Amino acid sequence: MKTKLLLALALLTAAALHAQEPQAIPPEELAKATALLMDANSRLGDMALKLELAPDQATGFKAGEAGALLIPDKRLKMEKPAKGDKAARKKTKGETIPVGQLWTRGLAPKDKDAVLPNDKLRLTKITAGEKEMELAVFALAIEPAGKREFQLALYGKGSSPVLRVPVTAEKAKAEKVKGKGGAPVTFSGRKTGEESGVLALTLLGRFKAEIPVGKQAE
Repeated sequence: MKTKLLLALALLTAAALHAQEPQAIPPEELAKATALLMDANSRLGDMALKLELAPDQATGFKAGEAGALLIPDKRLKMEKPAKGDKAARKKTKGETIPVGQLWTRGLAPKDKDAVLPNDKLRLTKITAGEKEMELAVFALAIEPAGKREFQLALYGKGSSPVLRVPVTAEKAKAEKVKGKGGAPVTFSGRKTGEESGVLALTLLGRFKAEIPVGKQAE
């Protein structure tokens, strides 16, 4: 068993959230874990969303032995259609925008304070050396929820989202985001209770979405 590889996947072993405060995964560990998950992608089969993942932009955190890892979609960019390109701007308004792929271990999203049951999760087994672990994987996308409102949809098992959460704009930062540069997604976690927490995403530098999570059912 390779010690370094197991350390890279420590974030994905089952544990309760109360182990410790969430911390960012060090770059070397993150790269190894991401490579393993990208390999697992080739065995997942068809998902509800077609994603074009950017593993070099992956981000994640761990809280003791629990945690999550997000691999953004390469199409999620800062660029906007030119002001004069009315057709392109109109097209993007009603579209579903792919955000990326979320992997969790020991954690599951909560809907109305109840952790989603395992039969709504897309679970897959990952092997590292002699150790086998079962992870949950979700496809994420931004969807319109009204004329000027949006929501983050999480797709697990099946073709419909297992959860939708609001997407809000940070008005103070809106004018600072111009064209290119910057990570399309920043990702972190925080505790809200002994066995509950929040996965926080900042999208394109100005939009926020929070996914409530709890300890995954055994």
